[in-house]
Amino acid sequence: MRAWCWAGMNPLRPINEFIASLVRGGRKAVRPRDSLAAIQTIIGYRFRSAPLLRQALTHKSSIPSEDSLGLLSNERLEFLGDAVLNCLVTEHLYQAYPDRHEGHLSKIKSLIVSGKILGEIARSFDIGSHVVFGVSEEKTGGRDRLSTLSNTFEALLGAIFLDGGYKAAGKFLKKFLFGRIDEIIEDERNVNYKSIILEMAQRDGFGMPRYVTISASGPDHAKVFTVRMEIGGVALGEGTGSNKKIAQQAAAQNGLMNYNKEEIISRSKGVSKDELVSH
Repeated sequence: MRAWCWAGMNPLRPINEFIASLVRGGRKAVRPRDSLAAIQTIIGYRFRSAPLLRQALTHKSSIPSEDSLGLLSNERLEFLGDAVLNCLVTEHLYQAYPDRHEGHLSKIKSLIVSGKILGEIARSFDIGSHVVFGVSEEKTGGRDRLSTLSNTFEALLGAIFLDGGYKAAGKFLKKFLFGRIDEIIEDERNVNYKSIILEMAQRDGFGMPRYVTISASGPDHAKVFTVRMEIGGVALGEGTGSNKKIAQQAAAQNGLMNYNKEEIISRSKGVSKDELVSH
């Protein structure tokens, strides 16, 4: 275990009477059959503490009503797993990308530890089918909800860390996350262009980018929106999409290719904001 990451941390203890506490509670729980054995086979790690794994797979909707603090759910393990994830991902990125500066590494890290990415990875090995849910959560689609899957992924990582230590947690991430980082980065669907250009505009003193909806054409069930993105009163790009958010992302992506601080300053002094910077 690395002292620089975990100094002063008191490890959580498994709850040995976990099953009995569920039975005593007033809520009905949906328990997948043979999930403990199946999930261990899938992740390639065998737990010494079955109650610890069971807790990692227990959604708060299934815990007894008298447990008002949610101590029997996987929320505390999720809290721990989030810290373990950030520590291990930071170390991996530092070692794997020696030619990337701090700002770039931070952007990569923010992307790969996001709920969307973790949820998709958790979904890829069907973690949802092994989680214990309350009946209401089960009926409303919790078993396939990205936010729930992401939280469970972190809880499972926290449980692996407690059960097997730093090395076991690292192997888990290596199997399911680290090998996919380049793929995740290269997938344009995972890039938030609006966030990137906002950061650049604020850094250079231009304030918030402005998104103007130019048109909305087509029938209600198949509308196409066109949006223009402006910075400092200068139009940098246009984009289209089936809704305004998608169109704004497209406009930001095009604007990113045209972004030039000096040119924006020059053009903002006398150019009509309707004029588009040439490609």
